[in-house]
Amino acid sequence: MYYTKKLSSRLLYKKLLYLKKDVKNSDKILKFKKKKWQKFQQTLLKSKKKRFYDPVIYSLFNFKSFFNKKFKYNLHNKQRLSFFYGKLKKSYLKKLLKEIFKKSKISKKNLITSLIQQLESRLDTMLYRTHFAYSLQNARQLITHKKVYVNGKIMQQSGYVLKKGDLITFKTDIHKSLYHNILNLDI
Repeated sequence: MYYTKKLSSRLLYKKLLYLKKDVKNSDKILKFKKKKWQKFQQTLLKSKKKRFYDPVIYSLFNFKSFFNKKFKYNLHNKQRLSFFYGKLKKSYLKKLLKEIFKKSKISKKNLITSLIQQLESRLDTMLYRTHFAYSLQNARQLITHKKVYVNGKIMQQSGYVLKKGDLITFKTDIHKSLYHNILNLDI
């Protein structure tokens, strides 16, 4: 029997080279020493500086390549969004967008703000943003190992959408690691 390591939950840094953007905004990439990362590191450092004239915006392009660029732009944005929220699956994003379109017809809300609000109110992102977990993968691990309670009930769904007034508690055996995560913040 062969053992294969599951790589779907980890962010592969080679994917960032393809996207040409640091999705997680981490300084870890700036410490890579191989040649293939040097050009990417320089572009990251340049992008942090503000430029008044952007030659990409003012460049002219072929009409036939417009659709290719638009597809590529949309694909990259979808992948960046997916990576930012811990490699969400394409099917989950489609389902979420369908729900938001149905709600937006009724409530006339802005689609982008309601999408971000829905993604930020997930249980795993809430644990990560409040620094109870040091990564989204760690937050999902806590949830699937039955260490997190929502309103006194064990929650095993990392995509559970929290509402106002929900109470999140943890098992007592994990308090030490939560305390360690909070103390080692890099704010």
